[in-house]
Amino acid sequence: MNRKTQAGIAGMTVGGVWLLANLRHFQEQGFVAIGMPLILLVLGGIYLARGRKE
Repeated sequence: MNRKTQAGIAGMTVGGVWLLANLRHFQEQGFVAIGMPLILLVLGGIYLARGRKE
């Protein structure tokens, strides 16, 4: 497993856990609460996909 794949898995894990933790604040803060975790989740998926191609 190369470094991009490992970074993708870590990013998706951290982003997913952070997103689930912040969903309870969505009513008060809106997309501010889930913006950064969502970005991490998406970038982790991109890194995972690119890491598997190499």
